[in-house]
Amino acid sequence: MEAERQRFVPAPPGASPPDLYRKLLLLTGLRLLVGTALLVATAFLTLNPATESFPRRVEAFLYAIIASIYLVSLIAGWFLRKGRYLSAIAHAQIVADVLAASGLVYLTGGAESVFTILYPLAIVNAALTLSRRGALLGAALSAAAFCTLAVGLERGWLAPALSYLDRPPLPTPKLALTLAANISAFLLTAMLSAHLAEALRGARKELAGLEALHRNIVESVASGIVTTDAQGRITYLNPAFAELSATPFENLVGRPLAERFPALTREGSGEARIAGRVVTYAVSPFDADEGGQVVVVQDLTELRRMEEEVRRADRLAALGKLSAGLAHEIRNPLASICGSIALLGKQAGMGDKERKLLTIVSREGERLEALVRDFLAFARPSQPQMQQIDATQLIEETLAVFRQQAAAREVRLSLEAEPAVRLLADAGQLRQVLWNLLSNAADAVGPGGQVRVRLRRLSGMGAMEIEDTGPGIPADDLERIFDPFFTTKESGTGLGLAIVHSIVEAHGGQLAVQSVPGRTLFSVALPLAAVDRSAA
Repeated sequence: MEAERQRFVPAPPGASPPDLYRKLLLLTGLRLLVGTALLVATAFLTLNPATESFPRRVEAFLYAIIASIYLVSLIAGWFLRKGRYLSAIAHAQIVADVLAASGLVYLTGGAESVFTILYPLAIVNAALTLSRRGALLGAALSAAAFCTLAVGLERGWLAPALSYLDRPPLPTPKLALTLAANISAFLLTAMLSAHLAEALRGARKELAGLEALHRNIVESVASGIVTTDAQGRITYLNPAFAELSATPFENLVGRPLAERFPALTREGSGEARIAGRVVTYAVSPFDADEGGQVVVVQDLTELRRMEEEVRRADRLAALGKLSAGLAHEIRNPLASICGSIALLGKQAGMGDKERKLLTIVSREGERLEALVRDFLAFARPSQPQMQQIDATQLIEETLAVFRQQAAAREVRLSLEAEPAVRLLADAGQLRQVLWNLLSNAADAVGPGGQVRVRLRRLSGMGAMEIEDTGPGIPADDLERIFDPFFTTKESGTGLGLAIVHSIVEAHGGQLAVQSVPGRTLFSVALPLAAVDRSAA
């Protein structure tokens, strides 16, 4: 993601910093523009019949200066493309700038040339590339070149380029004053440009630090952040949002926010669903001038799950207090009724019709007794008697008994279990959990279906998974399946999964369910025994 946001070409390891690369690239482009302008002006003056022609020697000198500017720029561009020898390129360009300025100064009069202004420009360029060191180098080279040209022309050591520049030499005091003034200007330019370059460098460093701090803060927060431009296209998103949306950065940036996440385009704040997760979002203007928005997203999925757990616990607590006494009061007279029916069934002289009715009453009484028994188990659950148990052996024994029911329902069973997974649990209650989940799975798949049981170690827990190939649980029902008395079966009590849930919670475990058409998976995670955990 970081590579997508930074498009400059970095220098190789051990080379100059990337900001020098950008400076050299900019200054090389400017030199090419200056060389092109000088070429156009020279061509106009030398090729236009209306203008006075220059001597051949001067024309050749001008074109040589222009050619050297192009040559140095092209060589520098080639090395810049490779990203190598950036410091050497910077020094070479400083020397080339001073030489080009000296050539123009020589052609236009030496000490009294108007092109001496090019020396301070060369010093400023040097300061921009190499800061204080470059400014001092540019000032030294400029002073040396100017003094050499001025003294050489005034003392007759160098012939002037044009005849009209041939004049009496300057008096020594005036020459000395000219040299001193220009050298002072060079030094002053070097000091000012070096100071400004250092200040600019410090400001850049501080700005880079602030940007890095801002980027680290934005990318480390748990909340998802996404920004858009005036057209609603995504311009930035932090890792939290990419993880929340389960979509890579490169698949989102540049795409319309309304196309990928239409729920986040409404003004203000609210709740929405993204990639199956519940989130709260807030939309605010991002840039008053250019438009755009910033959307801050907070994942509430875990919070909503915890709130639902608390609500379920409150409901169960209230129901438990009411049902415990009620079930106890029902169970005693129900036992008497069932006993009386059993005695009546043994009476002689009873007709077939009466016996059939007694059989129905007895069966319904037994069903009501089972309901009350489950109700009491749910309302007043017994505390689990924790001990170290071999979960692999327990599951194998339970499946051996359940296979008879599975065969009668034409349901195929399979088991994949790691050997000797030891859990800290109540063996009887764990069998009850497994039996209830197996029964529900067998009911869901019907004849010809398959139920798979898996047992494995997972992050310090023993994970028991029961998977079936049934039609799946509807999304509306999935949030209520652990509620007491909620059932989709015609003869179900709606207490089986509620009891499973309370048993798993009493063991300090976790119960989860995933369901899609053709596949439903219940996962029970319980703590491993200390012996198993240390062995792992």
